[in-house]
Amino acid sequence: MIKVLVVDDDRLARRGIIAEMPWDAFDMKVVGEANNGENALEFLRSEEVDLLITDLAMPIMSGLDLMREVQRLYPKIWFVVLTFHQDFELIQEALRIGAIDYIAKTQIEDARMEEVLERISERIRRSQEASLPNAERRSAEPKAAADSMLVYIAAGAGQADFGALWKLPSMAGQTIQEVRLGLWTAFPEREMTDEDVAAMKRELVELGLERQVTVLHIRGIRDTDREQLLKHLLRYKEISLFYERKPGVFYYEYTAERLQEPYPGWSDEELRRNRDAWSSLHWIVRTGAYEELLQEIERARPSAAQLANLFYTARMSWVRISREEAGIEEEMPGTGALWSEWTGWLSAVRGKLRAIVAKSAYSEEIAQSIMSAVDYINLHLEEDIRHSDLAKQANMSKGYFSQCFKEIVGRTFHDYIRDARIENAQLLLAETKQPIYRIAEQCGYANEKYFSRVFREQTGRLPSEYRQEKAKV
Repeated sequence: MIKVLVVDDDRLARRGIIAEMPWDAFDMKVVGEANNGENALEFLRSEEVDLLITDLAMPIMSGLDLMREVQRLYPKIWFVVLTFHQDFELIQEALRIGAIDYIAKTQIEDARMEEVLERISERIRRSQEASLPNAERRSAEPKAAADSMLVYIAAGAGQADFGALWKLPSMAGQTIQEVRLGLWTAFPEREMTDEDVAAMKRELVELGLERQVTVLHIRGIRDTDREQLLKHLLRYKEISLFYERKPGVFYYEYTAERLQEPYPGWSDEELRRNRDAWSSLHWIVRTGAYEELLQEIERARPSAAQLANLFYTARMSWVRISREEAGIEEEMPGTGALWSEWTGWLSAVRGKLRAIVAKSAYSEEIAQSIMSAVDYINLHLEEDIRHSDLAKQANMSKGYFSQCFKEIVGRTFHDYIRDARIENAQLLLAETKQPIYRIAEQCGYANEKYFSRVFREQTGRLPSEYRQEKAKV
């Protein structure tokens, strides 16, 4: 019997899942429910649970944070996440943490509960088999007559029609296994020649799978430990594939050793430092700084989720010097985008921002001085920022500094500071529970009443009203 805990802050949704799912048919039993992550952890302290089904978007503690904590405290618990169809970035992060599957709430609304539980039950069975002792598991592993394996990975955020793989003539007689959600493996009966590879590619195109899957042909696996190979493969799927996959290319060939190459990644401190560097505007006017930032990303290979976090935050600084904010937002790559698409987007954004700076006809040296002033403002919004101090730092008179600032940035010095502070306040109001007086202080307003008056003049709402509106979204 698989014991299930359901966690969702929406009581009606939670009760609906518990009442409507055919748990008994799949040897499952709901032993508890919780309306947030903290209550779920409290339940787990006293009750045994095998499967945790959790919503991702919850107050107090998100589903992702709950999964991380449960994984640390109770590593044998399986995770399944509840989500809406548009939450693919969160789904990818959940799968990276260790979720074995996800349930789109539309599936429940469409009365596809039996199909959902059948899929989850099968994934648990496979996970149990994978945890068997090595000797017992090896007896069930397919034996590779050749020294290579084929790996099929779902491209993008959606699901691929892996059932069509059995229709490939080149796969006839081979064992195809799903080892993780969206990742299948096959072991050729003999070494594939160039002609075999070309035939497989044609077959994939004929079935329309070339846009649904990425195929890895891994050679040199004969003396490789299968467990370690799978770990390296999963790491490659989550990290390296994001950087190495190219538009229009769905077949890649590697050695087993190639998959084992380490990548540094980013610590929280390194993520913060790189976020600050991209939030800075020097990379707009200095080509060398731009290339160094790109090289640092390609060297460390941070996760796609870290990059999305980085550029979402940094973009707030970019759009402050551009009235073309909507254009930049629309072009930002979505879930499933490749690193090559991100670099294309960055190049386009940099071109737009450089064009705005170039309209002022000032020298690059002056433009860099103004960008330094903008960077200082963005990093010191809570302080008393003096016009004269920044003009002196730029080695300009106060009047000439004001003229250069307005023509390069598009707003007066004081308007820019006001707008930056209000935008920062909006972010803090929407994403934190800090009291309004504290947010006012962090945005450079010592007086809460004055802050509220300026905020209403700029947004049409009081800070408290703005927070209430965002809480409803």
